[in-house]
Amino acid sequence: MKSLLSYLDFPLEDGKPLSEINPGSDDIALTIKDVLHVLNILNKNQVAILGGEIFSEKENGKLVYAYQFWGDGQEFHCLDWYCDKTDYETQEDYVKRSYDIAKDSIKIANDVAKRLGKRCYVAIYI
Repeated sequence: MKSLLSYLDFPLEDGKPLSEINPGSDDIALTIKDVLHVLNILNKNQVAILGGEIFSEKENGKLVYAYQFWGDGQEFHCLDWYCDKTDYETQEDYVKRSYDIAKDSIKIANDVAKRLGKRCYVAIYI
């Protein structure tokens, strides 16, 4: 399977490398605009989204897990998600469900970020 980086053949708005908080990681936390663009590319190519994590940016510009910065209350339950394929669904159904879960989770997290006046970044895993 391709890595997420292989789908990023467009200019990023201003993603942040996860190596800032996970040394050695080559993953990227994307802006909402960029991650929604990548989701559409993945969906068109029938690539399932296994899950994702939500990040934010502190005043000093450092990346941080959103739940550590925003709090870990129940309203932040969408800050990380995953989507496993069930035994009873087709690959096509799984891709659609994984896309829908990712899109919904990102929308909710972005709404929370806006309400808190924070910036939201997303890392997705395929």
